[in-house]
Amino acid sequence: MSLPLSIKPIGKNVKRVPVLGISEWQVWFHDPSRPIPDDETKVIDECIDAHLAVDIDQIVWNCGRSVLDYWSELPNVTRIGDGPCLGERRLVAAAAQVMKKLCPLRRAIHVCRRKGMPILGRLAMQRHYGSPGSEPEVSRFSSENPQFHEVSRLGKMTTDKLCFALDEVQQERMDILLEIQRLGVDALVLDYGRQIPILKYHPALVDPYIRKTGNDPRKINTGNPDDYMDWFHYRADVLSGFMQKLRSAVRRQEQDLGRACPIIARVPDSAEWVTLAFGLDLKRWFAEDLIDGTMLTPFPLCVEDSESHPEYHIPLAHKYGKICIGGVGASRLTPEGEMAKKQWDLHYLKPVYQTAHRQYQAGADAMSLYQTESTAREEFLKPTFKEIGFPKIVAGRVQELPDPDLPPGYGIGYDYHSWIRHSLTVEQSKNDGHDAL
Repeated sequence: MSLPLSIKPIGKNVKRVPVLGISEWQVWFHDPSRPIPDDETKVIDECIDAHLAVDIDQIVWNCGRSVLDYWSELPNVTRIGDGPCLGERRLVAAAAQVMKKLCPLRRAIHVCRRKGMPILGRLAMQRHYGSPGSEPEVSRFSSENPQFHEVSRLGKMTTDKLCFALDEVQQERMDILLEIQRLGVDALVLDYGRQIPILKYHPALVDPYIRKTGNDPRKINTGNPDDYMDWFHYRADVLSGFMQKLRSAVRRQEQDLGRACPIIARVPDSAEWVTLAFGLDLKRWFAEDLIDGTMLTPFPLCVEDSESHPEYHIPLAHKYGKICIGGVGASRLTPEGEMAKKQWDLHYLKPVYQTAHRQYQAGADAMSLYQTESTAREEFLKPTFKEIGFPKIVAGRVQELPDPDLPPGYGIGYDYHSWIRHSLTVEQSKNDGHDAL
């Protein structure tokens, strides 16, 4: 099996797998007690050093969401700090201050090269905000083109999403990813773990489907997911078309630049049909060699199936000779609210070990940790982070640690957005008050 990034398939006798830290460096400064150093290079250097100190092997570096976190030469993008910096969004102001002096991505690539640490460039593929108060994090491309915004089944504009059925939307994301590749990252991480489903009910999706099938997907009125599958496949085919274009463009640049640039898709660890409903036809992406692997995020989002399914995702990747990187989220890794009053001992992290252990049992080739610009610096978490790459140690912790006294559904190590329950069928959306996805 030929795998990128020196990640080898896990075997029975493996001692340690690579550990990847997913960092958003400016989030560390969300806490007002942490002043930004006068020397902006320290901000980037110290972030990388914090990862190395807990034995994280590779860093997944934030390049942007709606706005970009690096110096771009593209004419139609918005850099963080180009717009208003509201006081309550201190991390935006912190990022803008640093970016006046240097490009965080270029500095991170330079430092990682010097220290022998692979760096992957991560772009959130569908995270455009748009609600009141989020103005500093909305690109001009999104705010000035409301006609590109996705539409819910009931016809409401969805400001945090842009419709991938539109050529302009596809080109905007593709141009950014290709620029990140040119800057020298070791791989691209396309983060599809935000604002799912990636596609909804924009006329650019619905109208061609009606012409093709004679059916209006907005009028499917059952609680049976099977009745939606033709529509879900149709939507997913649109995003697969984007992935085909991207893969071809990345391959051309690989030839021009003389270096490989694998593509990793970060995706929710949902059931197969749920993943397809989100717009992610992973089976097709693997079969057509559109990606080199997936990276999982623990994401119990859908009310019809809120379980994790690493036993589906990991064998699927391996079937096509690709890798699957496990994942642990950052939600509630440190105590919050009433839980902060309890004695926070190692056994409260047992759910983290359980998540990783299940993924290792399914054959995960590596492990990813989220929001490591902050979590990697937490003294309480450092021992766990140093152990998380050892499958046998993880298995031992699962056996020896007592179950923590936690409220039902507390969700240590989940994705931050796991608490937002959505429905994928009309019948369920009637019951829980949400518009169908």
